[in-house]
Amino acid sequence: MWARDTHEKDRIYGRCGDRIGGRGRLHGGYACPGGRGNDVAIKAYRDGTLPFPDGAIIARLAWNYISSEENNKVFGGPQSFVAGTPTNVQFMLKDSRKYASTGGWGFVQFDDGKPVEAARLSGCFACHVPVKARDFVFTKYSP
Repeated sequence: MWARDTHEKDRIYGRCGDRIGGRGRLHGGYACPGGRGNDVAIKAYRDGTLPFPDGAIIARLAWNYISSEENNKVFGGPQSFVAGTPTNVQFMLKDSRKYASTGGWGFVQFDDGKPVEAARLSGCFACHVPVKARDFVFTKYSP
């Protein structure tokens, strides 16, 4: 299952799954100007620049996913899901000097608008290692 930004101009897809989203969650990775990322990240995505330049910020929004009763009536059973309540927002901040030990990325998470303690973020980088070739970023830009 794939989630995507509603900004048609700058779509970045994030895969929903156990490895990066956790069971029961739907998420989209965004790097859009106007509050969910920044121009540095969008330019890098558009230009295919890897590694991402310092100053890039990428946000990940996550929601619980719920069964769509309306769609399930059409399909005849529970097989369609939609975004439910938000669970958290996460940011990756690129600073190759400050975060040298984690591939140049710092990780931040907010649950219910409150920052998560650093100890809970210690596993973030290990999860991103499988996509080292993409500068540790799961999401891909889709023009």
